[in-house]
Amino acid sequence: MELLPCIATLLILLSCSLAAATSPLGTIERVTKQQILASIPPVGGAPVLFLTSPSGKYAAYFVRTHTVPGAGGLGADFCYVEIIDTTTTAASGAHGGTVEGEEEGAAGTSVWESECHPISTVNTCALLFSWHGLEVFDGAEEVWHGETNTDGTNFLETLELVDDGDMRIRDKDGELAWRASDEPRHAQHCGAPGSPGLAAALPPFAEPLGAHSSNLPFGQEPDGNGHSAELPQAADVGSGAAAFGAPQGIGLVLLLPEA
Repeated sequence: MELLPCIATLLILLSCSLAAATSPLGTIERVTKQQILASIPPVGGAPVLFLTSPSGKYAAYFVRTHTVPGAGGLGADFCYVEIIDTTTTAASGAHGGTVEGEEEGAAGTSVWESECHPISTVNTCALLFSWHGLEVFDGAEEVWHGETNTDGTNFLETLELVDDGDMRIRDKDGELAWRASDEPRHAQHCGAPGSPGLAAALPPFAEPLGAHSSNLPFGQEPDGNGHSAELPQAADVGSGAAAFGAPQGIGLVLLLPEA
């Protein structure tokens, strides 16, 4: 009985290998419910190549970047899909943020990317080809998926990267269910200053107290630059003007009964 799980695992691996061997160039065939295309641990790593176009001009990578120091946000990582034109060279590198081992990874110009979504710095991120299409996971939580045209009955079967740089998903009948060009994005530089997914505003604790409220504590005035309202002067207190609202210079005399 102990051999059954091992045999099942071997059969799955064998079917994946056969699918990869028989799939046309530039195509990945889905043979499991959630097929892992690439994963990158929290310590980072070089971009993972998971698909190339038939001519080799375009390459699809799964990338993990770190937030650039001083860029803002909360120091999150970013994992995303990026399609590179390998025949051209980007002036500032193919990726944004800080990429571990980038010198070993992709070289070229970004022509398409999935959305920049911040992820935890302690989780492995993964790219899956599932019944939802392409999905990016932060640990066990999905953070992005392509807007695939599927109702759950049209089995999504193939992922392809064609020689015009577009990535497409087709169902088992060959019908188009998704294409990257319908969601145009490129060169977002995830994790770099001003990139999507980074909070542009300062966190609440970095703003002046009551910056967006007129209800301030300790008697502070909205336009008082953090200072409270002026306290009565000592002379006013001594004359009783502050306490009773009498005009300055007019004293109040209290007659005490004689002993």
